[in-house]
Amino acid sequence: MSGPGFSFAAPGGWQVERSGTRVSASSGPELVQVATFRLIRPYSAPLFRRVAKELDVRMAGVAEQTSGKLAGSSVVTAGGIRSHSYRVATNDRVDDYTFVLQGMREYQLLCRRSASHDDKNCRLLLSSFRIGKRT
Repeated sequence: MSGPGFSFAAPGGWQVERSGTRVSASSGPELVQVATFRLIRPYSAPLFRRVAKELDVRMAGVAEQTSGKLAGSSVVTAGGIRSHSYRVATNDRVDDYTFVLQGMREYQLLCRRSASHDDKNCRLLLSSFRIGKRT
């Protein structure tokens, strides 16, 4: 699948939806999605730790808004870029958010799954994500 400036893989047979700067694929409660946003200031690798503080606050707010809890954070590689990832858990759902920052662009990767399912689709999203021209 591809969107404006990115591509990623999703499980076959999932329903695909494209809307502006967002592409998602879903099957029942399972979802993988990439959305892009323009940054106010250009991002560069030396800002990695500073950005983490901002994202920590942002994701705590998301957890509160969804009546969930921030269940963890980690550093991952997506599209060859060191990125921040957060897990928000509710009673029956887990949302994994990954923030891939490059230049003036934020790529927000979201993987939503039932709490009883494994994270194989989330791993697929992260490993297949690429920044580049729409194909």
